[in-house]
Amino acid sequence: MSTSQLILELSLIGTMLLVTGIFLVRSYDKTDSVGTKVQKILTGLLGAFMVMAGTVKFFDPFTTMFAKQIALSELPFPTLSRWAGQLGEIFAGLLLLVVMIGNKALAAPIKDKAMQLSTLLTTAIMIVAVYVHLLPSVPAEVLPLQSKPPVMTLIILGLAWLNAFLYFRKK
Repeated sequence: MSTSQLILELSLIGTMLLVTGIFLVRSYDKTDSVGTKVQKILTGLLGAFMVMAGTVKFFDPFTTMFAKQIALSELPFPTLSRWAGQLGEIFAGLLLLVVMIGNKALAAPIKDKAMQLSTLLTTAIMIVAVYVHLLPSVPAEVLPLQSKPPVMTLIILGLAWLNAFLYFRKK
């Protein structure tokens, strides 16, 4: 991993944590249960992470790596797959951020649909990502964190499901 790539990744992660932290402080409520607090934190972090993950794929070296992943995995409709992956991640993240930011302003059915759609999108994207990681034709060099086992992908998927569980459990 090059120094410029490392600096870019660290600056994006730092920005993500800063933005999420600001909105979490704004939505702090002393009466929230521990489960609700965990769910709010997960919603913010997952939302910011998904937006960041989709956005960085517009810039090199990530755009080249993502294009190689799609080409080597032989996903159908490569151009559509690329755009669907990028925009799907951004949209899923934005939905989560809308749920977090508009927690008190949005009607419950709108927040519920946004959470359901975000979880569905994240699940679909992560399942495709696991498939790509497990293909022998896709080398670790073109994968996120240059790791062949889909550890991070499965962690994100598990956190998305935990977030949805905690969100709908409080209903």
